Amino acid sequence: MKVNSIDIFCEIIDNFGDIGVVYRISKELKKIFQNVRIRMVLNRLEEFKAINKKVKDADFQEIDGLICVTEKYVKENAETFGTADVFIEAFGCNVPEEYIKRAKENSKLWINLEYLSGEKWIEDFHLCESLIDSKTLKKIFYMPGFSEKSGGVIIDSGFLERKEYGKNNREEVLKKYFPNVDIKDKLIGTVFSYEKNFDNLLEVLKDYKRETFLILMGEKTQKSFSEILQKKLRENFGKIIKYGKITMMYADFLSQEEYEEVISAADFNFIRGEDSFVRGILLEKPFMWHIYLQEEKAHMDKIKAFTERFRESVEGLTEKETEILDNYCTLLEDYNDREKNSLEKGKEDFKVFFENFHEISIICEKYSKFLLEKCNLVKKLYKYIQEY
Repeated sequence: MKVNSIDIFCEIIDNFGDIGVVYRISKELKKIFQNVRIRMVLNRLEEFKAINKKVKDADFQEIDGLICVTEKYVKENAETFGTADVFIEAFGCNVPEEYIKRAKENSKLWINLEYLSGEKWIEDFHLCESLIDSKTLKKIFYMPGFSEKSGGVIIDSGFLERKEYGKNNREEVLKKYFPNVDIKDKLIGTVFSYEKNFDNLLEVLKDYKRETFLILMGEKTQKSFSEILQKKLRENFGKIIKYGKITMMYADFLSQEEYEEVISAADFNFIRGEDSFVRGILLEKPFMWHIYLQEEKAHMDKIKAFTERFRESVEGLTEKETEILDNYCTLLEDYNDREKNSLEKGKEDFKVFFENFHEISIICEKYSKFLLEKCNLVKKLYKYIQEY
């Protein structure tokens, strides 16, 4: 299909995940479909402003070659706004009725982009048609996932460039963001999480064979560490804290690109949210994923589905590495086993992570290569649209 225009709709609830994904995929689609008009339609701008400093309080604006409009603008200008050849409904959001009414007569393809999942059943639904009352417009399910039969994960060229830069300029990048910290010979890690008790992590790292520098990111992470450290330390502390062989720093809020530079330069990353999680995997470095909490522990089904795909996708491991991968997957599950986000101490044993750091690095490198070669969502989507 020859495409002249693509619209992407996103309803932001209360976090940066949805806009992070939509902004990333929009930028990459613009690079692939160079002469195609790409428009993002957002219900609000606060989170987008936080991750991109160029975003203004305006209902219509152009950013990085993309047109960004508010849902309010679309409703108020339905007749002149028009529709696109292809439009993407991100994560089951509500596309305005005014738009859908016109799209059923003028658009060709409606893509229902779902949340990322490792669950096996998504492969059966990927690219299946959802019936609608239109003779010309077709609606399909697009299911992102961690297997070749799924829609894949979002891999963008901008991130890959930052990954290589951070990897090859580790010290320069870290000094740029943390000039007052001595990083020489230290193991560098980032922590970005929901509310969480990190007692187990601190106790393992306090006496670890190497000194560690932990970069604490996000309000919930920093608050979690503050609560724990106040019980361990009897003194006031600023942004930099020392505990045993650990140096910790409360980092300022970073844009999407700045965050990716820092995690690319770090040795390991504890990450939250789906979009950041995928970046963490693609870095070829040891990672931990704090998954979004769901009612009745539904998030545990997702984390277990991921660890199943993780295990079956990494090939060529020795017997010892296979055993370490199994223990690493158990740690990932224990790290997330919770009924609610709280500061209650968990059962996870981080010795698995740090005592097998070299082997886990090898495993993560192999897994990253699998995703890069077999599961590139944007390339898959481009191919599907071209062949439609």
